Amino acid sequence: MEEWNQERAERRDLETMRRIAHDALEFKDDAGAFDRYAIEHSLTVNEIVYYLNAYEYGKEEGLQAIRTPDIIPPDTVRQAIKTIGKMLDSHFEGRLPYRLTDEGTAIGLHEIRQRWQSGESFLFPVAQFRLTVASNHWHLYWIRKFDAWWPYSPPERGRKYTLKARAQQILEDEHGCFWG
Repeated sequence: MEEWNQERAERRDLETMRRIAHDALEFKDDAGAFDRYAIEHSLTVNEIVYYLNAYEYGKEEGLQAIRTPDIIPPDTVRQAIKTIGKMLDSHFEGRLPYRLTDEGTAIGLHEIRQRWQSGESFLFPVAQFRLTVASNHWHLYWIRKFDAWWPYSPPERGRKYTLKARAQQILEDEHGCFWG
């Protein structure tokens, strides 16, 4: 079975995602159990961890944010882009070229980089913010090396799901997931 397929991982129904996450909670400290479970259920280890992380970091909302993310209202997007932009500008003092994009169900943060040989600019994905509209909870994602938007754990203290708390995590980059 191929190692990662984002579309397949997001297409599973919520009940299946929930069952996989709950099962994985039982054996999450046993690496061998992930391999056995993956084989028994025709999954990849990454799919199991994807659902487990989404559930651990956001419970039911975390799974829904990967399966059926809410469309973010335009006014909310505009305000969120202003908020994130102010935080980035203040932190990097204008030294980091970036672009924030409205992706419908997410706000994308991209670093503007230059290609070595041609000098052309390109957008390098850094993070993605998704919103559960009903609760006003923001979910943060980072891009894995195999091009998967992966759930990022919320802060341990404070108001964990606010936009500012999630944007602050990008600036602190505690695990080297965003800047490197």
